[in-house]
Amino acid sequence: MSFKKILKDKLGKNYYKFRLTYILNSLFGKSYISTRKKFKNFTSSLNFFKKKLNKKIEHQKIIQKESGFLIDATKDNYLTYHLRPKNSENFNLESTCKINEKIAIIIQGPIQEKFLFLRNTLDIYKKIFKNSIIIISTWENEDKNLINSLQDENIFVLFNNEPQNQTPFNVDHQIISTNKALKFAQEKGIKYSLKTRADIRIHKNNLETFLISLIKTFPVKKNNLINSRIIVPSLITFRYRLYSLSDIVLFGETTDLLKYFKNESFRDGLKILGLDEKNLIKNFTPVVAEIFLCSRLIQNINGQVLWNLEDWWNSLKNYFCIIDNSALDLFWYKYDWDYEYRFLRTYSDKFSRAIDLQDWLSLYNNFENNWHVASSEHEKYDDQLKLTNIFKN
Repeated sequence: MSFKKILKDKLGKNYYKFRLTYILNSLFGKSYISTRKKFKNFTSSLNFFKKKLNKKIEHQKIIQKESGFLIDATKDNYLTYHLRPKNSENFNLESTCKINEKIAIIIQGPIQEKFLFLRNTLDIYKKIFKNSIIIISTWENEDKNLINSLQDENIFVLFNNEPQNQTPFNVDHQIISTNKALKFAQEKGIKYSLKTRADIRIHKNNLETFLISLIKTFPVKKNNLINSRIIVPSLITFRYRLYSLSDIVLFGETTDLLKYFKNESFRDGLKILGLDEKNLIKNFTPVVAEIFLCSRLIQNINGQVLWNLEDWWNSLKNYFCIIDNSALDLFWYKYDWDYEYRFLRTYSDKFSRAIDLQDWLSLYNNFENNWHVASSEHEKYDDQLKLTNIFKN
């Protein structure tokens, strides 16, 4: 028991009279108040040095532990910051929700130097995904003994043979590792799956009921391929880049995601879209990575892809649901990872690249977003996959 607590218990209601602030105020009156105000103004001018990053704000700490500090030397902007625990031992958030079915959390891709990051991610997921199993789907050339040490009754590891042919942006690698994990989930009777990567960490609790609620709240447009909407965060889901649906994190029915990550090679998928590996551009749009995967699904649903903004936005409205990264408390440990709102916020242009929940909800409800007023053309790329028009600067 602390000394402060002992005093409170002994002195009861009179405790406040023994606080230094009360004593000084009683002795010096207005003089003390004026001096205190000047001191606060002085110390606020030194606020560029931020030392106590784990302090309580309105009775609650955001983080449990932080021994470092920040120096804010910005002049023309307000700097805000957000800290997330590196280690699971400092992550105390837990989920309380319950669902009837288990969800499969799929972590696909290479692990290598991200092993410690992944191990802490798994320990965090044990706290926030209590109704789920976790499937790690990686490659035969990884350190098997090390990665197998992560297994337990709810964590499974799959080692896959790499594809023989190298494809741009490792599309076939993603298809194979994700498809194998989804089939594993399907064999275990898992109705819903959340596809992620080894360099992704989700921090939000009670997501299982939230994600299923989105599927139940927003029924998919009737079609002959998928049963429900596919839920995707804003991260690299771009407004003016055709069919640029994020492939980093996706949630949906396992059977639907199996159709999204259909076990069909990049080369064969390009043929259906009227392209080949020497010709990856369709209407100035590079058909690679997430664009390939999304346009392939639209082709399989509608029988055609129109390669224009109207078709892309209609696809978002009819078959997908875009949520904010913050809804997942999403951290992507790659590509300018320390910029929390990259792609999502701008004050230097008239609009941001990425679509968020606000945008999608207006689109879903047929409001006049007038996105074509901000730009009447989509992002266009040359043969070297370099952007040539909007956002190029």
